[in-house]
Amino acid sequence: MQKSDYIQFILDNINVFNLDLPNTIQNSENLKSNLESLDENVLKAIAGFNKNILDYFLKIFLEKSQEEISKLVKKLAKISYFIRPTGNLSYLSPNQIVYVLEKLPSLEMNDITPEKISLIADEQLEKEFGGAQTQYSKTEAFENQLASARYYLSRIGYKKQEIDIKIEEVSKDPSKLDELFTLEVKEIYNIPEELQGDEPEVEQRIIEHHIQSIQQDINNERAEKVAEILTNIKAEVGDKLPENYIRVFKQMHPDRLNRAYKFLKESKRNDKRKELYLEWFFSSHLLENIELKVEHWQVSSRSSHENVGVYTAGVSFSRYDNIIKEFSDDKLAKVLSIARKILKKPSKKRIQKLGQDLIAETGFDEHLYFTD
Repeated sequence: MQKSDYIQFILDNINVFNLDLPNTIQNSENLKSNLESLDENVLKAIAGFNKNILDYFLKIFLEKSQEEISKLVKKLAKISYFIRPTGNLSYLSPNQIVYVLEKLPSLEMNDITPEKISLIADEQLEKEFGGAQTQYSKTEAFENQLASARYYLSRIGYKKQEIDIKIEEVSKDPSKLDELFTLEVKEIYNIPEELQGDEPEVEQRIIEHHIQSIQQDINNERAEKVAEILTNIKAEVGDKLPENYIRVFKQMHPDRLNRAYKFLKESKRNDKRKELYLEWFFSSHLLENIELKVEHWQVSSRSSHENVGVYTAGVSFSRYDNIIKEFSDDKLAKVLSIARKILKKPSKKRIQKLGQDLIAETGFDEHLYFTD
């Protein structure tokens, strides 16, 4: 992704987390200007920060030099990795995380390990609940770490039997805990059995139904822009643009359609890649027009349901365009196979799973979750 994409992720997170910014950067343009001065890799790390860590960073980063910011972000990124939803310190409370961050200036990179951070977090519990809590919290911490590891392994493709064996090994030798979080990722794009086996003519009828559902009147100015871009796409792919693709592309926003054209143009003579891109923009546009109830999930556990923004919307698969661009042909083909099969039998759970798998490629946590 580009530098501007990471900055937009950060700005979106600030809004989602409802953070109180320092006076010096309360103006969004001022904040954006300060962020633009940072290195792309630094911005990528910041874009993955959770609420507590992002809040901590924003309150102090203007006081730091570029070199100091780089060192600070490396420390924060390491802690962020441990406390993310699939990390082995995911059970830490917000108060514990704040306490750990207060100790950050005195920590070297080598000090930032799950064991060390867990001990610092235990200090916060001891101060809050008294010394009797310490031994209990250590035992509970290890159990929570195992639970996090189990969840993490299930998310990266390991089967229950495999996970049980590895958890049992670590239970006998806790020093091997970190190894669970460095295991090779298995194939996560698996096609559910219930999505297999429709007849081609049935599939075509279902796709036709989706295409008809997105038809809308387009104003003349937008229609002219779309027609111009479609002419360029046709010149780029020749006869590889089916009629039903054209009907869907005519409904697409010109900005995204122009992105599709750029992707195709960059593929040069790679016809297979062009076909994959065409199908991605076709299928994903149909998918994002399937409306579901979603809501922001990064809210305080003490927030009332009325404070949570529930609304009906489609999942914006266009946000994943730059992610799939980095996929190999085989990996993208698997994603498209799942997308097409989901179109045959749409469900909240299946669309959510595809979106989560795609957003996981960035290392960021998705900002939305699905409601009944």
